Amino acid sequence: MMELNRLSSVTGLSFAQQPQPATAAPSEVGKSFASYLADALNEVNQAQLDSEKMTKLFAAGQVEDIHQVMIASQKSTILLQTALQVRNKVIESYQEIMRMSI
Repeated sequence: MMELNRLSSVTGLSFAQQPQPATAAPSEVGKSFASYLADALNEVNQAQLDSEKMTKLFAAGQVEDIHQVMIASQKSTILLQTALQVRNKVIESYQEIMRMSI
């Protein structure tokens, strides 16, 4: 209790006056999750486009560093695999919820 009193004397606020953390409404959380998923899918798409562009430039002889081409290709592959695994987990979770008895 002494530590709490010392903390309140330093901050100048009593415990009743300290601000409470804001909680988000479920609809706000849903929007942020949906926007997070949209951003992640856009990132996967952009990585795929970058990989395709680098491959075309390499085939045309405009890019001499094959390392950059391979890095772009592997990055797009890893992002796509991650997106597929997230999708699989979401579907698995949905199916598990649907199997629950009420």
